[in-house]
Amino acid sequence: MNRRSALPFKFRALRLGFLVLRAASPDLALRWAERLFCTPRRHREPEPELAALRRGRAFQVQSNGLRLQAHAWGEGPAVLLLHGWEGRGAQFHAFIDPLVEAGFSAISFDQPGHGRSQGRQAGPLIWAQAVEALINEIGPIHGIVAHSLGAAGAAIAMDRGACVPLAVFIAPPAEPDPFYGGLLSALGVPEKEHPAAFEAFAARLGVPWARVRLRSLAPRLSAPLLVIHDRGDREVPWSSGAAIVSAWPAAHLHSTEGLGHRRILRDAAVVERSVAFLSQGVSAAILPFHGDGLRALEWHLFHRDLRTA
Repeated sequence: MNRRSALPFKFRALRLGFLVLRAASPDLALRWAERLFCTPRRHREPEPELAALRRGRAFQVQSNGLRLQAHAWGEGPAVLLLHGWEGRGAQFHAFIDPLVEAGFSAISFDQPGHGRSQGRQAGPLIWAQAVEALINEIGPIHGIVAHSLGAAGAAIAMDRGACVPLAVFIAPPAEPDPFYGGLLSALGVPEKEHPAAFEAFAARLGVPWARVRLRSLAPRLSAPLLVIHDRGDREVPWSSGAAIVSAWPAAHLHSTEGLGHRRILRDAAVVERSVAFLSQGVSAAILPFHGDGLRALEWHLFHRDLRTA
């Protein structure tokens, strides 16, 4: 069976429609490809995620006019848990109890177009803006744990000024080029035209393409970073995480074997190493969320308009 016949019928029809539109208007065709690339599918929440959500405190955040669903567990310095493409915040359910037991509050949310949040379109820049909105809502954070494309969103937010003292990136992509380029190739766009398509996409985002490449941002970022990546990851290759570590001034790499791209989030050793990394140098300047006073997490989240400086 050749490659063409192996493509699903729906995608072959989509490709045909794209090529017809491209012949009439290359710009409109690229806009269609960009929209396709930025439209995630929503997936069912399995029971372990639902169980975690039932134990959490639900709240909502507004970002770019969209209502995003968030949850918090525990008390203490806040650690944000950022999921990847077509994921959900509760995919970090294995991290919650260890973080809480270590004295942190764990905070997750569903990115725009994902899970229980509003929106249809998504992408690293949109995700960075959502991270900024959440930090603005809950106040200073101690660190971030981000999976896959969530790491790109976190890095962009950090580059834009978000204060993230410590970061753990799990299976991070060094750049979006191979993913968007793969879609363009599947739609029939010659590889020699990909760089121009990347720049056209970036122009519509309002940022240079280099500013959505995590590897390009890495030399500009100084927060201590732990990258955890599985050598057998078939979705985001291990070399991607290694490239980020090579470019990031204060980063080191921990490699795993046999965990792939998603099971790595449920591995006890990965969770333990992440929590240990985040536990170093807990800042006294970030007061813990506890008790009944102004730093109680519930008060901080739900009465932000009454908070004093």
